[in-house]
Amino acid sequence: MEFFAGIKTFLFLLSNCVLYPVLLLLTGLSVWIFFECGSLLADWIRRRRLPPGGDTLPVRAYRKRLEELLARNASEAEIQNLLRRSIHDRGAKLDPFRIAARLGPALGLIGTLVPMGAALASLGQGDLSVMTAELVVAYTTTVVGLLVGSIAFFLFTVRRRFAENDIREMEFVTEVRYHEVHA
Repeated sequence: MEFFAGIKTFLFLLSNCVLYPVLLLLTGLSVWIFFECGSLLADWIRRRRLPPGGDTLPVRAYRKRLEELLARNASEAEIQNLLRRSIHDRGAKLDPFRIAARLGPALGLIGTLVPMGAALASLGQGDLSVMTAELVVAYTTTVVGLLVGSIAFFLFTVRRRFAENDIREMEFVTEVRYHEVHA
């Protein structure tokens, strides 16, 4: 029986050791996600100010690289590779938002359950002040985790739409310029 008591103690200590890294990660994700909200707003304003048919920054950068390839008579395979890499890069920039949308609520749940154990232990000892403090941490991490996940999902959805528009424009530019050069 002492073996199982040792396992329980080890797991309790391990779960308590996880709390502070979870709190730090949630804090970092919160700061990052609000920074990204500002970045999205700035990107949205830039896109709204573009004249009809105007290029966004990613499309402008792509067009420049495409023109460099066409100027040196690159093969069709090289041009297709540039397009594929550019599409991949646009998709890869969405990964942090997808990860945050899933990681935020998971961290919030971990940050909820760990203090609940300490709160229940303090309730058993009759120490209500410790229990109250632990419950505040538990509920706060839940709210922050859900907030981070929700905002990250929103940012992912809007950024994905922007990326799809950029990709469509890159494909169009590639087709038009390739046929102009090789006509």
